Amino acid sequence: MLNVIWIILILIGTLVAVGRDVYDLSVNRYQNGREIRASLLFDPPAEGPLLSSKRYPCKIMIDPNAPGEANGPGSRPLIQKGEYLPSGVNTGRVRIVVDAQTPPLWKEVHKAQKQAGFLSAKVRWEDPQQIRGPAYLSFDPVRFVKVQAITNDGLIHYAKVAVELAIGLIGIMALWLGLMKIAEEAGLITHLARALKKVTTRLFPDVPPDHPAMGAMIMNISANMLGLGNAATPFGLKAMEELNKLNKKAGTATDAMCTFLVINTSNVQLIPATVIAVRAVAGSANPTEILGPVIVATTINTVIGIIAVKWMARMSFFRKQLETGEK
Repeated sequence: MLNVIWIILILIGTLVAVGRDVYDLSVNRYQNGREIRASLLFDPPAEGPLLSSKRYPCKIMIDPNAPGEANGPGSRPLIQKGEYLPSGVNTGRVRIVVDAQTPPLWKEVHKAQKQAGFLSAKVRWEDPQQIRGPAYLSFDPVRFVKVQAITNDGLIHYAKVAVELAIGLIGIMALWLGLMKIAEEAGLITHLARALKKVTTRLFPDVPPDHPAMGAMIMNISANMLGLGNAATPFGLKAMEELNKLNKKAGTATDAMCTFLVINTSNVQLIPATVIAVRAVAGSANPTEILGPVIVATTINTVIGIIAVKWMARMSFFRKQLETGEK
């Protein structure tokens, strides 16, 4: 079911992106084919013929009152730093530095071009014989920006990240699970379960202390606290199976079932092995520095969850459902 939901969300996102891109093309949002009149001011002034092997620092001044204005009539001239790269006798390209004063539309074109820190544009001189005079700038055509963002920057990029992360986790997870297995064999879980017994008998007053459900719940909680999710799952299933044997209303969750589900979901984490492994793969300088905050956060989370489930268990609405078996 979850896979179907993800596929539907991907299809909806793709259709929305295609629709947005078609609209942008219909209104020519990115000004494809439009020339912007400008003046290139070389600093220092370029003497003699411009060589294609050199780069010439310049300032690009856009007159807002000229056809193809950047900011609109009445505004101040836009001046951008850049450099001119000749490609022939009277042709070339200009690299415009993208900064705070760059128009928003230019920034979108720059993002679509995926250039590092500059916006690239073709230069057509108004007078081919006077290459230091007025010129016209035109950006490379920009199309299907949203679709590319979903496919290249979204799906493909994060698919690659997922594979790299999964492979990188193998060694670290093997180490942690190995250490936890040693701790399990050494009886650490048994000792922890023994320490939790007094607490669990208070949390589950309807479950006899010597009932198999109590032992399975204690083992599940203990394994979760140590980050042994794989080991905790069988105990959780066994606990629910045993709790169902004490259920007098088949199909209606008991107080003990609800309480156990809340604790299982928001369990206190003493060793968050998975999060530590992910941080290590991501290049964290100190992957284990989250231990303190994780213990505090999960403890508060569990306490609030227990308070909520116990409070709701006292409400007449839920008591009526439990007593009558209504859903």
